[in-house]
Amino acid sequence: MKIAVIGAGAMGGLFAGRLAEGNHEVSLIEVSGAMIDAITGQGLRMNGLFGENAYRLPVGPADRYSDPFDLLIVFTKGMHTTSAMEAARNVIGPDTWALTVQNGIGNVEAIEAFITRDRIVMGMTNWPSTLIEPGLINVPGEGEIKVWAANGQASATLEAIAGALDAAGLNCKLDPHVEVAIWEKLAFNSALNSLTAITGLTVGEVGDREESREIVFTILDEVVAVAKARGLAVDADHIRQSVEHAFANHRQHKPSMLQDRLAGRRMEIGTITGAVSKAGAALGIAAPVTRTFANLLTIVDGEASRV
Repeated sequence: MKIAVIGAGAMGGLFAGRLAEGNHEVSLIEVSGAMIDAITGQGLRMNGLFGENAYRLPVGPADRYSDPFDLLIVFTKGMHTTSAMEAARNVIGPDTWALTVQNGIGNVEAIEAFITRDRIVMGMTNWPSTLIEPGLINVPGEGEIKVWAANGQASATLEAIAGALDAAGLNCKLDPHVEVAIWEKLAFNSALNSLTAITGLTVGEVGDREESREIVFTILDEVVAVAKARGLAVDADHIRQSVEHAFANHRQHKPSMLQDRLAGRRMEIGTITGAVSKAGAALGIAAPVTRTFANLLTIVDGEASRV
């Protein structure tokens, strides 16, 4: 399969490296000069679970490429999905498919402006991967991927994409109810990302304080209420167990929003906390704590962009 991974960061690098290991023709679409230079000079380097490897892959902006790809795997942050797809128009053909396992919701709709829904695969992943420096990622442990067709219909191409990911060692499963998994991860991210980004606390520090735990579980309850209003059978107990596991086992972890704030980058608000707030308002479901954090994050994000 001829595959382009859009975004050569921690997750994009993991997927690209493993698919290249499986003898797929993989290219990287990336705009960061530091990332392009590092991968061009030293290859895409990976260590951890799969050993130490360096993959020599084509890398550059979308206009480096001219022919359509069979599959685009989108790994930008949610607020960049539309601009990334716009830049990649030249490599989208009539038979090009897209896969998104990005955080949050709204990414399918953004991609759908460029590729019809019947050629979009959506899902979620909990694979751990950390960008150590440009072009170098560490994979500390195992994870899984769950995917299904965005239009709800099974197909041979959907099975082929899932099969390629699974054969690459990424533990991919077809799940017709993947939207439930997406919302369960959304609840987890809305709570932990929001609180750590505002307070600067690590995951373990959040778990150590009764006040912060109360806020986390209130946000979880609000997201669950919105999801259930959408007709999704999310499992509140399962989400709580995931959060408690993170409190105990990922104590030093700084979630992505906190990492972005500390680095002076824009935070992924609109597809996570902000998306829940808007979905709740549209359904008439009160989510006051989630909405308050979405507003606080937006204020902080706006102030950072003016520095």
